[in-house]
Amino acid sequence: MNPEASYYQFPREVWQTVNECAWEALARKEFAPDASHIESLRCVYLNEETESEYGRQIWFFEANGTDPIGRFHRLYGALDFSVEYGLMVPVRAMLMRDPHYRQRFLQSIVKSPGRQIWNALTTRLWVRLTLASVFILSAIWLLSLAAWLMN
Repeated sequence: MNPEASYYQFPREVWQTVNECAWEALARKEFAPDASHIESLRCVYLNEETESEYGRQIWFFEANGTDPIGRFHRLYGALDFSVEYGLMVPVRAMLMRDPHYRQRFLQSIVKSPGRQIWNALTTRLWVRLTLASVFILSAIWLLSLAAWLMN
């Protein structure tokens, strides 16, 4: 959890949006809304919107769901929101039976694998080989063009 998320005061509209998305996640998995309930709704990651990039909010919740057969399930949910021009846009909603997967989901977002891919040795190798082949092919084409013009 980043420190900004734990002390940030969210407006009522944000709480309503997050709560509605949590209920929708339960409904998509076909849990009975009248026999289920959501608890411990909290923001665990907050990246505020800036002039150059959108913001992001990750919310966790726990739920007690009852399936159509009547069996009770303890569920752990994660909601991912993009904040675009001050509006919260739901990106992903996940329900799982193990809280460990929720932490892995949060770590995958916080670590930002898009930046890590460029640091991989194989990626750097392929980029360099591609650039070298483009330069070599361009040089061969220019030399053949110059030889053809000389004739």
